[in-house]
Amino acid sequence: MEEIVLINYRLYLLLFFALLLFIAFRLLSWLLPAILKREEKRKMVHRYKTLTELVIWIIYFIWAVQYLHYTNKAYALALLVLLFLFTLYTLWIGLKDLIAGAFMKAAHRLSISEIIKVGEFSGKIIRFGHANIILETDDGEIIYLPYSYIFGKALIKSQPAEAIHRHTFRLIMPLSRSIRHDIEKMRIFILNIPWISLKKEPQIRTMEETGQGFEIEITIFSIGKEHFLEIEKLVRAKFEIPDIDEDQQNKETKYIQ
Repeated sequence: MEEIVLINYRLYLLLFFALLLFIAFRLLSWLLPAILKREEKRKMVHRYKTLTELVIWIIYFIWAVQYLHYTNKAYALALLVLLFLFTLYTLWIGLKDLIAGAFMKAAHRLSISEIIKVGEFSGKIIRFGHANIILETDDGEIIYLPYSYIFGKALIKSQPAEAIHRHTFRLIMPLSRSIRHDIEKMRIFILNIPWISLKKEPQIRTMEETGQGFEIEITIFSIGKEHFLEIEKLVRAKFEIPDIDEDQQNKETKYIQ
């Protein structure tokens, strides 16, 4: 009977100390703004407060296991199992972003200054952290996205608008019963050319009908200017009337960066 009373006494004492510890942490959180006047110190303390509290709780549980070990090994073992599960959960919270980051970096070839969209968030990559990727939005806001949030979601890469160039040229298409159908075929053909930007579709306009066919003005968009002439040759070879006058073939061509 005395042993049971002793065990209950030790359990109540542990619960009492745990309650005191909990109240002390809550009071400290409430008093910190009044104690620390400088904003920088408050931010620094707030940054490490949660981690410090976690470490103290782990130390308390380890002491509680040792405290109960000599009186009731069953209680001590149960508390040890709880401590082990709690430690595993804490490690998982800390390591899941590192693990997800390793897999994500292997699956997606991302680099600084690329623009990406994940879920409802989008922005330019400015840094790769250990546990998160840091984006800057068009409004200048900074977004910290945990790798575990990104992993498994659709990741969309966008081309920055300032990197897209345009090239405009004209050609003569044969007379057709359905010029709209031919223009749609041209649009699909252009979009399947490797160097074409998919962010901005080609602009195709019918200018006028000539004796040989329809004069078409085409504006294409690409992330680089070095392939414009090659793209133009591909489009001409596919859709332009063969054997037209050289002067007509070299009609007005504009390059706009």
